[in-house]
Amino acid sequence: MKFIQKNKLELGDTQVPDLFILNNIKSLQANDIKVYLYILYMIKKYGEADSDVIVKELNITEDEFKTSIEILQAEELITRSSRGYAIVDLKELEINKSYAPKFDARAKRVQPGVEEKRKAAVDAISESFFNGVMTLNWYTDIGNMFNIYSFSEEVMIALFQYCKERKALNKKYVYAVAETWYNGGVKTFEELENFLDNYDKFTKVKQKISKSLAFGRNLNKYEEVYVKKWLEEYNYDFDIIEEGLKRSTSTTNPSIKYIDAIISSWHKKGYTTVEEILEAEGQPKVVESTPEVKKPVIEKKKSYQSYSQREYDSNDDFYDEI
Repeated sequence: MKFIQKNKLELGDTQVPDLFILNNIKSLQANDIKVYLYILYMIKKYGEADSDVIVKELNITEDEFKTSIEILQAEELITRSSRGYAIVDLKELEINKSYAPKFDARAKRVQPGVEEKRKAAVDAISESFFNGVMTLNWYTDIGNMFNIYSFSEEVMIALFQYCKERKALNKKYVYAVAETWYNGGVKTFEELENFLDNYDKFTKVKQKISKSLAFGRNLNKYEEVYVKKWLEEYNYDFDIIEEGLKRSTSTTNPSIKYIDAIISSWHKKGYTTVEEILEAEGQPKVVESTPEVKKPVIEKKKSYQSYSQREYDSNDDFYDEI
């Protein structure tokens, strides 16, 4: 149910852009002008325009209305979006047109064909995440990010999808995520997939360490450096890291630095498995009483291939600190 305020006298004003008079009115027929003006009036008064009401009030047929809508689209006065139709902001459109040559000039410095791909990516971002009406500032920022980070078009779309799914589609967050991906060596979609897989593993190991040591908090950025070293430089799985955590029980308030000394000593000796560590220390191997039953691995569809969000751990704390 919708409630509206009905004034006894219609004494308001409906604003018509000067750009409409200068650029469009000459090429439109009478019905097209009537439909456009009545849409402006209804949106101003009610916030939306109903096609049935327009047809009735203007005394035109459905076919005449549909024809006018098609012409208004061709004139870039209205645009189709996922929610229906939207009135184009002619002032913003004019500014964007003046901005476009600057974007093109930058694109000419990259490989041939990239300009068209980037424009297509920008259009996809506008339509998918801004209902087809993206502000000028976002156009500028996307152009800057293409130049700064050298992301592929797929990665740029994935960036906005990632932030949209986390309900954080603001510039501070988008730039922070883009900077993290860039520092992780991401440029192509394949590199993004590898980066996010590694980041998922890193996040889960951090959480296990914090829980095992009963920290009651997330690891700080200095402690994370040690964890990255164990995973990336030493290429250790969590079972070796967990063995190092067990050795910290002999000291009060164990620190990550203390555990790093233990794990680094194993790395220097060339140990790559827990069995090698236990054997070198003369400890018996632990035999599992019941073999572990592995669940069948179900291959998931690659994320972002249809602009769909990949699954992330609910405790992914890095971006929450932004």
